[in-house]
Amino acid sequence: MTEPDPNSANENRPTSRRMAIVTVLLFLGFTSLPSISPWIAPEEMISQTEQRFLAAWPRLDATRASVESWPDRFENWYDDRLGFRDWLIRSWARLSIGVFGVSSSDQLIIGESGWLFFGDRREVEHYRGLDPLSDQELETWTRVLEERRDWLAERGIAYLLVLTPDKSLVYPEYMPTRLPRVSEIHPLDQLARHLEASSDVEVLDLLPVMLAAKQQERLYHLTDTHWNDRGAHQAYLAIHQRLRQMLPALADVPPAQVTRSQHVEPGMGLAHIVGLSDAYPEIVLDSPIVAPRAAIKPEHMPGYDERVRTLQPIAHGVPGDELPRAVMFRDSFANALVPYLAEDFSRILYVWDRDVDPRVVAIEKPDIVIQEIVGRFLGRPPRGIEDVRQKQRIRP
Repeated sequence: MTEPDPNSANENRPTSRRMAIVTVLLFLGFTSLPSISPWIAPEEMISQTEQRFLAAWPRLDATRASVESWPDRFENWYDDRLGFRDWLIRSWARLSIGVFGVSSSDQLIIGESGWLFFGDRREVEHYRGLDPLSDQELETWTRVLEERRDWLAERGIAYLLVLTPDKSLVYPEYMPTRLPRVSEIHPLDQLARHLEASSDVEVLDLLPVMLAAKQQERLYHLTDTHWNDRGAHQAYLAIHQRLRQMLPALADVPPAQVTRSQHVEPGMGLAHIVGLSDAYPEIVLDSPIVAPRAAIKPEHMPGYDERVRTLQPIAHGVPGDELPRAVMFRDSFANALVPYLAEDFSRILYVWDRDVDPRVVAIEKPDIVIQEIVGRFLGRPPRGIEDVRQKQRIRP
């Protein structure tokens, strides 16, 4: 039997040690790369996967609140910039949805027949009937809305409240069975009924409009929380009809006419949340205006896309003075209404705000203020005129 050569073992020991060191260094480098990438990668403002603004670097000033909140704000910044984050989001989503049939994000609900829904807690609770408005909340809404109406009326300005239904309320048949409705009570229905019974504020509830029109065509995107052009145009027709009753200058103005077309594009906002736009292509139903007359107002044309992206006010309208002026305080559902309503006014300023800002009204001097609110936002108490006046607002 041949004895092992001790000198050979000693010769191999440095090589083995070097290989072990290299292996450890590679392992540490690979596992630490996601952690160090926030410090070496270019700063990004928007997540291309989730289509949202990323948390900004947490500023620290000499206040107790700033010091106490800094660790949480730093954690939010760090989490949003973790290395390979978008790739990890997409990979986990494909595994969760493709293998287990469940969403990988609490912001996304996988519905039936290819329908995706927004997982916003307020919308889900409102849809299921778990969070109705209390009598006190209904009275608060009524009081504030009447205050807005009266304040505007004193200045010769009309006021119209437009209530927009969430997608889950219009298409409950496509919501997953694991989220059953325990009650038919919904804040949007509650407020519309309460105002009809106890107030003379001009209110347009779009839920009946959507429920009737959905029998003819699909009104909401499959892969986004918003209505499509078809739904927005149906909403516009109802708004236009009400405006003709409220504004004499519009009495003989016909609604904007549209054509019908469609195209295919990658999945939209809800599919973006989990980075699966390629897995959820959608047939987008378009309704472009025939011979549009309205245009972006000259003062907002420079940097218009940036104004839209940063939620700044935007003004459109038909050149000339024969049509009335308007301000629309709105949320994201009014995005698709912009080209349609612009055809009814010489100038309409769209302001991303759930309240009526008196400073904007004073500057614009409109004939009417339109306020559009989607159902899931009704859980937040409205602010009165004086409360809004005291806050710094964006200048139009």
